[in-house]
This record gives sequence, C-alpha cells and structure tokens, in this order.
Amino acid sequence: MTAEQLYQLAEAAYPAGSPWRLKTFQQDLENEYSHYVGMVDHDQLIGFAGGIYLDDVLDISNVAILKERQGKHLGEILLCAWFNEFFDGTKVLLEVRASNQAAQQLYQRLGFKTYRQRKAYYNYPVEDADLMMLELPIQVKE
Repeated sequence: MTAEQLYQLAEAAYPAGSPWRLKTFQQDLENEYSHYVGMVDHDQLIGFAGGIYLDDVLDISNVAILKERQGKHLGEILLCAWFNEFFDGTKVLLEVRASNQAAQQLYQRLGFKTYRQRKAYYNYPVEDADLMMLELPIQVKE
C-alpha cells in the first residue's frame, strides 16, 4: 500500500474526507512502529487499518472501508484478520467519534469497551471522542 492509496481511500470513506493529509500518511508509513493491513478486491484497495504497535500496545489511528462497501461487515473481517497478527495480551486502543454509531457497534462486537471520553477531540465538525480499549485475543459477539 502506498500513502497515495491510503489517502484516496480515506478521502472516499470518511464523511468529512480524510482525517489525515497525504504527507501524514507518508510519514506514518516511514515510522518503524507503524503497522498497516489492507483489504483488496480485484486489485482495488477497498479497506485498510493502521496504527502504531509498541510495547504490546496497538494504538489504532485509522480504519477505513470504501463508502459503497460499508455495512457489509468488511471492517470486522479486516480487524479480526489484523488482530491475529498480534500476541495474546496485546492492548488495542482507539478513539471514535461519539456520533459514529456504526463504528461503535463494530468495536463493541469485537469486545472493545469505552473507558473515557475526550471533549472536542475531533474537528470538522468539532465533536467528542469515545476512547475504547480491548485486550487480545478477541471474542466476537453476535
């Protein structure tokens, strides 16, 4: 995956466009602690997840599925496959917009729990973030 591919997918996937600029993706891919996984269909990148893995903690920075592919459990499939690459006991952290019910339901199915809220964390529009945590391995809830 290239920074350009990640940026374009994020631009198409998020309602307000990519939360990161192209340069941010470029810098992140150069970081030795960054870890990305992609989902490809017919040679097209349709989803990705990325984060920083350090000292048995995975801090997820981005999860994106193309808008026309959302709602088909692809995010769940992508994350479950990605989490299998990490050791049991790894703590997985993320933040999600308080209004993003679809993402929160996905994370809750995977076993994430909200442990705190950050006020006015997001811009465009300004919104609170729910901070969520999970310890691997996951046990998907129906």
